[in-house]
Amino acid sequence: MVERKTDAPVRTAGIPWFSALLALAVIVSAIGVIYTAHRSRELFRTLEQARREENDFQIEWRQLLLERSTLSAHARVEQIAAEQLQMTVPETETPITVTQ
Repeated sequence: MVERKTDAPVRTAGIPWFSALLALAVIVSAIGVIYTAHRSRELFRTLEQARREENDFQIEWRQLLLERSTLSAHARVEQIAAEQLQMTVPETETPITVTQ
C-alpha cells in the first residue's frame, strides 16, 4: 500500500460544533419567520377592524348630517314656532317698536 502525504492536517473536531450552530441558527430563524407571520396577521386583522369601524362612523356621520338638515329645515322650524310657541308672522302694516 502506498502512503499519501498531505501538507494540511485534517480537522474534524470543529465540524460537529459548526453543524450544531448552523442547525440552531436555522431553528431560530424559522421561529422568527413564524412569529413575524403571526404578528403580521394579527396586525392585518386589527387594521381591517379599524377600517370597518371607520366605515361605520362615516355612515353614522352622514345620517346625522341628514337628520340635522331635516330638523333645521325652514318649513319645520316655522311649523314648530306656530304650533308650540303660537308665533305668527308679523304683518307689515303694524310695526311694533320696542323701547327700553
